[in-house]
Amino acid sequence: SLLYHVKSHVFESQQFARYLKQLTSLDQPIGVRSGQIRRFRPALDYTVAHYGLLVKKSVLDATLCFVYDENEEQEVWESGDCGGFECYIEAEDEEDDKGAADEYNEDDDTELLSVSASNNTLSLVYRDPGTMRFVKYLGSSAPSSRYDICMEYEVPPSKD
Repeated sequence: SLLYHVKSHVFESQQFARYLKQLTSLDQPIGVRSGQIRRFRPALDYTVAHYGLLVKKSVLDATLCFVYDENEEQEVWESGDCGGFECYIEAEDEEDDKGAADEYNEDDDTELLSVSASNNTLSLVYRDPGTMRFVKYLGSSAPSSRYDICMEYEVPPSKD
């Protein structure tokens, strides 16, 4: 498929690693930690934030997102009302023993960043250990499915 070709020939290339270095203030990524091609269908799909997703070292997340967002659909995606956005939250101590459903709460102050779904958009997020990410449930009111190429890059430790 086309997305597989982009993932394997672009996102996993040394040229793209050099490009990421130019876009960010980070050193050039030293490798790909993981990469996925994902589809989230309205009223069916999401990801769950859980402690197994925590990283021991900081990583650079790169997500290339595709959705239908012509005219008023763009406003629906940006509002977040239909879900489908990528959310970064601060992990609580495991001793708090919260379930996955309790981990994300719209009024919670552990939310660090939300990235709305937008067509043909590359988002780059430097994720520290102790930060979880997930894609919010895509509601039935979503204008389309959300497709993405989601990569995690290993980056050298900062020199600070």
